[in-house]
Amino acid sequence: MSRVVPVTEPSRRVRTRRDVVRRRRRERQFLLFGVLLIALAFVALSATKIYRGEEEWPWAAGFTTPIAAFESDITLVCPPANATPLPTGEVVVRVLNGTDTSGLAGSIQEDLSGRGFTTVGAANWSRSYGGVVRIMFGSDGIAQAYTLARQFTDAELVLDSRDGITVDLVAGADYDLETSLRSITSEELDPSIPLSASAPCLPYTQINAEPAPRVLPENPLASEEPEASDAPAEEPAGD
Repeated sequence: MSRVVPVTEPSRRVRTRRDVVRRRRRERQFLLFGVLLIALAFVALSATKIYRGEEEWPWAAGFTTPIAAFESDITLVCPPANATPLPTGEVVVRVLNGTDTSGLAGSIQEDLSGRGFTTVGAANWSRSYGGVVRIMFGSDGIAQAYTLARQFTDAELVLDSRDGITVDLVAGADYDLETSLRSITSEELDPSIPLSASAPCLPYTQINAEPAPRVLPENPLASEEPEASDAPAEEPAGD
């Protein structure tokens, strides 16, 4: 015959406390799991909308490289966005002869003057150049350089450290008096066509500028004479 153990008052109190602790623990677990399920449902719903393109990723941001850490082999400066060629009279150009052909710079200067460009002399370059034309310009003369480059079938654009809008054009060994300068009726000279780069380019702030000539010709369009650059470079001799 089994013995019945009487339930005392202290044991009832202990059992009651245990029941309360268990009940509170279950309540906390239900609350925690409920919050987690709601959060997971919200994340899953948002991810589905982003995947379908109905929403944008909230932390989406473009990745940029600090200028100091930027390295590239690109040396071509981009033209101003959506810019069209300038009136030729607003382009101040000095013509330099980078070949052994006597009088080449003077002939090109005459052609450009006939097209309305503001020319400021012709001279020999103290170095030789093997291309068609090389156009050297500063950060203030980007649109001027691109406007001038469009006149030729091929042109190398070189950024240097000069101030002002005056550009230098160096005629090279591949220059042909008959074909290198585009016809004035050429479609490429349509003034409504925006300026564009012929190769990958970068903003001028991300290009290492070459040294400018020590002496630049006076800009007749400026209100006062521009300051000469202190950067070392060879000066052209008279043509």
